[in-house]
Amino acid sequence: MSEKHLSDTEVIHFLTEHKDFFIRHPEQLEALKVTNSNGKVTSLINHQVNVLKERNNQLKNKLNQLIGYAEENEKTMAQVFELTLQLCQISHIANVTKHFARFVKHSFDSDLFKIVVPTYDGLESSTVVKTLSADEESEFAQIFAEFIQKDKPICGRLKKSKLNFIFGKQAQKVGSSVILPIGKKAEKGLLVFASFDESRFNPEMSTDLLARLSEILDRKFNKTFTSLPASKS
Repeated sequence: MSEKHLSDTEVIHFLTEHKDFFIRHPEQLEALKVTNSNGKVTSLINHQVNVLKERNNQLKNKLNQLIGYAEENEKTMAQVFELTLQLCQISHIANVTKHFARFVKHSFDSDLFKIVVPTYDGLESSTVVKTLSADEESEFAQIFAEFIQKDKPICGRLKKSKLNFIFGKQAQKVGSSVILPIGKKAEKGLLVFASFDESRFNPEMSTDLLARLSEILDRKFNKTFTSLPASKS
């Protein structure tokens, strides 16, 4: 009598129809052989154990990552609270922007940073501040018209016109950035973070914490300072 050979389809059909087969014949599990990701042959049981171990390690790594993010966010929020208290004691706008910029440089991973504001008495443009002249205010309103209308932060790769207006010659280095309005419809200006890395700031990232910083500046400007009409030279 010739030996009958079952096809793969017949074996699959049999196991599907008899789901308790390996319960009734557990010894067959050890006899089954599979290959792992490295191409090494191993028993099905060992393979399943290894898969579970790998998944467990992945979950542990993910949990540790989440814990790390939580600790980092808690630390940053404490620093933001401390910044708010410190700014309450400052009465000169130039010192406000200097202190704020020092905090950003210490607490955030950003290659470039700029506060774009209307003209204020006692505040001049610097590496971290751009004050708008009358001509620049008109250009600002044109370049950022859509942003002002939407009144929401934007992240990712921005148009050259926006980057050139904010960063000048350094704009060509920018890979990604995030722009936040200071005040309603950016009436008090912009808060801008930029990175040379194209993936650092992306449209999917949360801007909640950065929005808190723009709110701090908005309230400080509203409470303490009054912008001046920009005069043409």
